[in-house]
Amino acid sequence: MAGKKTTDKIIDIAKNVSEAAKPYVEKAEPYFEMAKEKAEPVIDEVMEKSGPVIKDVMEKAEPVIKEVKKRTEPATKVIKEQGEKAADAVKQATKDITETNARKNTKTEFFIQYKDYEVRTTDIAETIREKYVAEGHKVSDIKELQIYLKPEENTAYYVVNHTDTGKFTY
Repeated sequence: MAGKKTTDKIIDIAKNVSEAAKPYVEKAEPYFEMAKEKAEPVIDEVMEKSGPVIKDVMEKAEPVIKEVKKRTEPATKVIKEQGEKAADAVKQATKDITETNARKNTKTEFFIQYKDYEVRTTDIAETIREKYVAEGHKVSDIKELQIYLKPEENTAYYVVNHTDTGKFTY
């Protein structure tokens, strides 16, 4: 609220100053026009006289510019090559990340069909984990699980952490 009152006061002051200055601005306008008219020929003369000087400066600067370009060309070339290499590396990294994510996000189910039955490998692994826990172990104890499937026997043999062994008939 206080800020709005202050803003309103400033706007009122600006309006008052503008109104008070109006007659002086009107009186000064002819002087502005005279100054502009008097300045135009001077500006034109300066432009006319400076034209050859500017042209001369440009001609003298041209060899310096060429020399600078010549000396910086190797660095420019290296920078350009490095930029292209960096862009290629970013493209490759992006491609690798995309492919890795695609592999991680792909759902894969692995079924084994033999004679008159079908079994999913994840179901076998889960059953083995449950059996291992039922024997008094913790699921978190399993660091490695190797499964050897013998379809002709309907049996999965397993080794947990390279020490505990067992078998499961499905």
